[in-house]
Order: sequence, then structure tokens, then C-alpha cells
Amino acid sequence: MLTADLVRAQRKGRELRVRPVAEKAREGLLAIAAHYLQAARDGLGLTFEAVEEGFTGIEVRPADQKVADGLKKLVLDRCDFSTPEAFDPPVMRAEVFAAASAARKALPDGVRLDREAVLGAVAEARETTPDVVEAALYADLRQYQQLNAFEDTTAERLLDAYELGQVQAVLLRAVQVVATVTATSPATYRALFRALKFRRLLYRIEALPEDGYRITLDGPHSLFSAATKYGLQLALVLPAIRACATWAIEADVRWGKARDALVFKAEGVGEARDVEDRLPDEVAQLVERLRALDTPWSVRRSSRIVDLPGVGLCVPDLVFSHPTRGKVYLESMGFWSREAVWQRVDLVEAGLTAPVLFCVSDRLRVSERVLAGAERGALYVYKGVMHPKSVLAKVEALAPQPPAASGGAP
Repeated sequence: MLTADLVRAQRKGRELRVRPVAEKAREGLLAIAAHYLQAARDGLGLTFEAVEEGFTGIEVRPADQKVADGLKKLVLDRCDFSTPEAFDPPVMRAEVFAAASAARKALPDGVRLDREAVLGAVAEARETTPDVVEAALYADLRQYQQLNAFEDTTAERLLDAYELGQVQAVLLRAVQVVATVTATSPATYRALFRALKFRRLLYRIEALPEDGYRITLDGPHSLFSAATKYGLQLALVLPAIRACATWAIEADVRWGKARDALVFKAEGVGEARDVEDRLPDEVAQLVERLRALDTPWSVRRSSRIVDLPGVGLCVPDLVFSHPTRGKVYLESMGFWSREAVWQRVDLVEAGLTAPVLFCVSDRLRVSERVLAGAERGALYVYKGVMHPKSVLAKVEALAPQPPAASGGAP
């Protein structure tokens, strides 16, 4: 991902803007992107230093230097550099330095240490060659690591990734982000909302009067800890926002060395992008454990958005179905904020239209008693992982009772 120094940002008053790639510069930048990609393809098996050397050899105009540096960063992000498994540099260094120290102590006065002899002695003890020993000495340093895999792409996609990366880099400095989206398919909304949940973002969703949703997201710089990790998750959800038919974001950001408070805006129309649509890991594990139980309840991923107009909505992860008891939904709150839990409590108290079990980590210090006796909602507070039998017990208690069988004359 791009870093802030690779973003072509400019200020206009209190607004932060990102300069898009000009059409007249596009052809030259595509040639640079293609050159960098080819250098990575040709660099398989070579060292990091050699791959970087391969990036040279193409002229870059001063006006394009920042974009070129960004493209190079994105190519390197697609590379997998590692130390060859046969090498154990720290152990090899210790052996060579110990052998050199012992050899130096045994030398007569005025005689210089024979470096090749030391490497040869260690190589003989390891039944290898001096060249292998020498290569292993510093093989764990970045410049000596070897390129063993490269995730290839096209020059066009790489340049598009730079454009996306500029906005993502800005969001890494966000205090709050407000996204307004519309979509032609409910599936697009569900994919977006599940992406928010999968990334463990702190958000509030409101249905707009005419069409679409307003999503308010806390930014990494509104948090007191783990800001970098959270900011990365926020940046990674941007493709799901951009997949909507129309989208607009407005972010309060802290920019520059002085962390000046600025406003960043961006908008666009839907793009053909693959949207990540996965259940959170703890929910996927719960489904596996539930399906191993002998129970009349079936469980599957939910496709419903439970909306209470004027109050809010929730996006259940799972739906439990029973032949006579109907359906109960489950939403995992994971390690979200306490505020998010109280929003769900407000939904239940306002008259939630479907029974929903909200699963909350005990780290949020919320008691199950806050929804005790509620007809359409319940809390399951768990420690560590969600236990399938405990979840089923909560679902049973929340499910509508089956209709009483009509009695007749014997």
C-alpha cells in the first residue's frame, strides 16, 4: 500500500485534494509500470538488490517521479522476498566469527588472517563450499534476500492501483469517514456491510430517505491504540465502497508533519471490482461447530438487512431456521465498541422486526441482563470463542414458540 509521501496531495484552504493521473501523462506512466513489472518477472531467483537494479534503465520525467516511485512500491508489495531455507545466517555468522577469532589467536605476530582459509574451514565442517558459506553470512538482510514469488498484473491495473492507493493512504490519516452509497442490487449492499464487519471497523449505518445508505466510520486517528492496524483495515474496505453504483466519501483527516485538520472528499460511480464477502473467522468457525451438532436447527449465512426506519439497522451474519419455530438471526459484534452494542440495544427496545441474537466479547464489559426479557433481541457474552451449545440455547430461548395444536373432540 502507498505511504503518505507517495501521494500527490495538495491543499486548497482546509480541503485536501489528491491529484489524479493526467491523461496526457498516462501513456508514459504505463510504460514505466510495464518496465517495473518486467523487472520483477525477470528477477525471480535474484536478490532484492538485483531486482531494484532492474528497475533502472527507463527515463522518468521529474513531474512523474512521485507516481513512478509509487508504482515501484506497489510492484515490490507484490514480491515475496525471503532467505533461502538452506541458509541460517545467524548460526553461520556465529560459526565464521568464532572460527576467525580462533584462527587470529593462533597467528604469529605480523601475520594477517587468511579470510579464505576461515571460510574454507567452516565450509569443510559443514560439507559445503566457501561460496555457500559466504552467501549465507548476510542472506537475512533485505538487499540479499531472494525473490521467490511475484504476483503478476498488467500495467493498466497497476496504474489503477496507484490511483486507488492514493485515497487509501489518505484514509490512513482519518479521524472519521462518512460514505454515502447507492447500489442497484441488495447483494452489493450486503457485500459492503459484511466487508465492514470482516474488517472489524467501527461504523454506524443509516438508510437514506430516498435510496442508499450513509455509513459513518471511525478513523484510525480517533482511536487511542492500534491505529496503524485499524487504518489499514479501513483503507482495505475502500474497494467495496467503490463497487457501489454511486459513492461519495468525506473524511476528516490529520495531514502532514503538523497533523493539520483537513477535509478530504472523493466520489465516483461503480467499478467492476471483486468485493470481499467473507464471514469473520470466529463466525465461520462457529458454523462448522454448529453443523457438527445433532439439532433440528439449520444454520446458514444470512442475506437479510434488518432495518428499523428512523432508528437504524443491523446486518446479521447468520440465520437459524427451525421446522416449527421459524427463524432467528445472529450478529457477531466481535471486539467492536460498547457504543455499537448500545445501538443494538436501542434497536431492540424500539421494536426490532426480527429476533436477533447479538454475540459480544466480554472484553466490551457488557452484561447479558441489559436485554433480559426482550422479545426480539438477546445478548450472548462470550469469553474467547463462541460455544455452539450456548449459542443454540440462546437461539432456542429467543425463537417464537410453535403455534399450539388445535384441539378437537375425541
